[in-house]
Amino acid sequence: MIPFTVIGGYLGAGKTTLLNQLLRSAQGRRIALLINDFGEINIDALLIDSQVGNRINLANGCICCTLSDGFHGAIESLLTEEPRPDHIIVEASGVADVQNLAQYGHSPDLQLDGVIVLADSETVRHKIRDKYVGQTIRRQLAAADVIIANKADLLPEADSFALNQWLQQEFPQAVVHSATQGDVALPLLLAIHANDKALDSAAGHAHFGRWSYSRPRRVCPDSLGRFMAALDDSVLRLKGVAEQSSGCLLVQVVGRRREIRAQPKVLAAGLNLVAIGLEHQLNADVLDRLAHQILEFTD
Repeated sequence: MIPFTVIGGYLGAGKTTLLNQLLRSAQGRRIALLINDFGEINIDALLIDSQVGNRINLANGCICCTLSDGFHGAIESLLTEEPRPDHIIVEASGVADVQNLAQYGHSPDLQLDGVIVLADSETVRHKIRDKYVGQTIRRQLAAADVIIANKADLLPEADSFALNQWLQQEFPQAVVHSATQGDVALPLLLAIHANDKALDSAAGHAHFGRWSYSRPRRVCPDSLGRFMAALDDSVLRLKGVAEQSSGCLLVQVVGRRREIRAQPKVLAAGLNLVAIGLEHQLNADVLDRLAHQILEFTD
């Protein structure tokens, strides 16, 4: 299953800057980026290894493909790659319905990892009231798992804090982060598995903490759902695999969205969970106690 992420945001919110930052800091991941036009993101020439038709191969293993053959055709071509991409990211146009694009993440061989929407910190509260574009912006933000309040440097600190509070109140399903020049830590944007180098790097970062939990037994799905529901905002991302008699369950928490998805293949024995959060907020002892109190095992 290839993680599938949609990145959206209204015109001028900073998607191009974020995408370039992602490509430069892939940390060994083979990222496939689907975009409308190469020219829109102005890929760093030093990164380009080769270009053939509607595809650019980058020196760090990432690839960029345009949507000239259509959305479905572009995804199908990526699924035939050897090796396959580690992660597929779609850049939505400034007026696109990101929720509709996210549905492709439920296709065979793909797993929806999340919807990330950028907002222009300086203008979003004004534009969301605009009679022409306001509904488009609100619809995009309402579909987000993570909202990046970009260009935070253009606001005084107190105004930036107030904006984040407003975004969190208006769109409670999402986790809100401030950013300047699209500079957001990779683990907050892409899926993290227990053995990912990116996660190990994040866990050692001064600003991030990691919690992991493994048991060599099958967990009761109902108790797993209760555990996920009990997690608070200190858990920014959680992902895991739970072995079942008929396969396994893929577990994911992104912001306030919780997902448990059946998968016919057993990917790991027992229960394996990994979470990340801000170092000063994520409390491993609290999560250990919560897991001990709620999780129930069948054998």
